[in-house]
Amino acid sequence: MAGKKPAEVWSDLFTKHDKDKNGTLDKKEVRALLSENGSNLPESEFENFFQFFDGPKGDQKITKDEFLAGLKKIEEFIKELAAVFKQYDGDNSGFLDKTELTKILVDCGHNLKPAEVAEILKKADRSGDGKISFDEFVVAFT
Repeated sequence: MAGKKPAEVWSDLFTKHDKDKNGTLDKKEVRALLSENGSNLPESEFENFFQFFDGPKGDQKITKDEFLAGLKKIEEFIKELAAVFKQYDGDNSGFLDKTELTKILVDCGHNLKPAEVAEILKKADRSGDGKISFDEFVVAFT
């Protein structure tokens, strides 16, 4: 898939997982798509994920247009997160430390005690290295 634009890759992914070729993805097909790509969401998160793509009709089927629109929204949101991450990564280390995380939280209007910030850092820091990578930041704030 090298050289393809994201929309083309996403369209191919949709087509590949539309097993019954009806132009929509049902829950079973979406679960297979996620599973094949290394994601095993708990049921409540899966329902939220599915509803996000299913759109206002809520017909329990995701059309290709809904799929592409949802992925575009996610892509845009991740770009926004990247800008925030970069803005607060004061030392350009590629990680957020406790001080940088505190600045984000304060700027968002949260007045937390140091122990509360430490707890947020601990939960977000999946690798346990005492700092938050961009990937960890995305997971923590989505």
